[in-house]
Amino acid sequence: MKGKRVLIVGGGLAGLTAGAYLARAGFEATVLERNGRSGGLVGSFEREGFTFDAGPRAVGDAGILSAMLRDLGIDLPLLRGAVSTGIEDRIVHHDDPSGIREFCDSLRRLFPGSAAGVSGIERRIRQSCRMARVLTRVPNPAFKNPLSDPRYLFTRFIPWLPSFFAAVLYEYRHRRPVEKVLAGLGVEPALADMVCQHFFKGTPERFVFGYFENFLDYRYPLGGTGRLAEALERKYLELGGALRLETEAERIDVAARRVTDPGGRAYDYDALVWAADLKGLYRRLDWSGMGHRERKRIIRERDRFLAVPPGESVISVFLGVDESPEFFRNVSRGHFIYTPSRQGLGELRKEIPERLKAGFAGLDRDAFFSWLDSFIARNAFEISIPALKDPSLAPPERTGLAVSVLFDGEIARLAEGRGWLEELRERAAEGMIRALDSSVYPGLRDKILFRSVSTPLTIERRFLTEGGAITGWSLETRAPVPSSLPGAFDSVKTGIPGVWKAGQWSFSPSGVPIALLTGRIAASAVDAALSRGASREGRR
Repeated sequence: MKGKRVLIVGGGLAGLTAGAYLARAGFEATVLERNGRSGGLVGSFEREGFTFDAGPRAVGDAGILSAMLRDLGIDLPLLRGAVSTGIEDRIVHHDDPSGIREFCDSLRRLFPGSAAGVSGIERRIRQSCRMARVLTRVPNPAFKNPLSDPRYLFTRFIPWLPSFFAAVLYEYRHRRPVEKVLAGLGVEPALADMVCQHFFKGTPERFVFGYFENFLDYRYPLGGTGRLAEALERKYLELGGALRLETEAERIDVAARRVTDPGGRAYDYDALVWAADLKGLYRRLDWSGMGHRERKRIIRERDRFLAVPPGESVISVFLGVDESPEFFRNVSRGHFIYTPSRQGLGELRKEIPERLKAGFAGLDRDAFFSWLDSFIARNAFEISIPALKDPSLAPPERTGLAVSVLFDGEIARLAEGRGWLEELRERAAEGMIRALDSSVYPGLRDKILFRSVSTPLTIERRFLTEGGAITGWSLETRAPVPSSLPGAFDSVKTGIPGVWKAGQWSFSPSGVPIALLTGRIAASAVDAALSRGASREGRR
């Protein structure tokens, strides 16, 4: 489609994927990225010889990642992202499906009064994992067209379809928030916390229980997760795409099909793929040249998106430690979900934060930090140890740790308004270090060489993702985008002429596989729309 210009706003994985497929199809593709590097939330950084993953610490394949790499001809070595989970001194290694039984046995030992409830949890985990496994059995059809290979179509794809439809039905029937499901099983609140507090509030049950299958599906790019973005960028540029770094889309003239950056430079397009925060798209629209009916439709769509809050974010501390990887290998695999206390968060997770937000203006500083200290001490930590995955990612006999807890971006913003943000950063980091030092990593504090801390506002300001949200929309309200598998192919549509969307804000719940998938679907939708337009012009 030589001469047809496609503009992609956002150089994360969704934008790069869309750009690569559009460039391969012959379009004049240009990606605009406001930062000095591509990749968005997926990236790695170095400090003093240590490599850390700033965003996701591993990537689920989900029948998408490997299929996309093969389809685009990208050679990217992927390591298995081995996972451990732990509560207090009960550590389980999820090297194979037996980890499910061991995890549930640990719950029975920790909560002997809830044996029946744990059995109900185990049944749901096994059912959800069976359904989740269906999606990894064949490459996603968006990346491998079954009609192009008759043998594959008849020997693998068609036999797989009944299982796929069963998985879709299961997904539809098991989308209640996991908190409600656990309450219905009659388990004690602390046990419920052990299952769900390292997930976003309101996460559907099938996602939480099926996540144990993801532990076996994780992949880690050799050299860090940032290598995935680098490989996609190289392929996109090889295919003839253009990349404009440190370039922000400030204004979108819908009628003229033109994007303007803060310096006044204009980028005309025949089609636009928005692969960034969707609220940012509607805040940048200029529809002055459009008809009344079109404006009303776009305004209704805008108001629907602006009304829904973003999901949670994270506070992360990155540590350089003067300790060999073997010390940490004796505890866990390179990806470790750990809860230091079986007490659980209880009200600290939801009810108290809501009261904090409602009365923050008159909140006493000591009361706030007392809540924060307890919130950190009783939380679940996601711990990434890159050197256990790839030894080259830390200096010899030293180890880097990235430790994160889920945190509400609105609370971080309110704390900043009171002048408490810096103290919040330091108190949270101190709390995480103290919890680990007194449990699985004795002596950790004395061996720390350096630390750096990221808050939700760090993420928000760098990537313009509202509240620092790392998976798009809040799961406690109904998302304004598709949230079921059959809806994935509609997720890229907008009511704005010539504009499609992709990325974590286009589907819920989201993650790296969804970013890749929606980027591919958006490219196909643009290709079809512009090809139809060219065909009509040719008939005139």
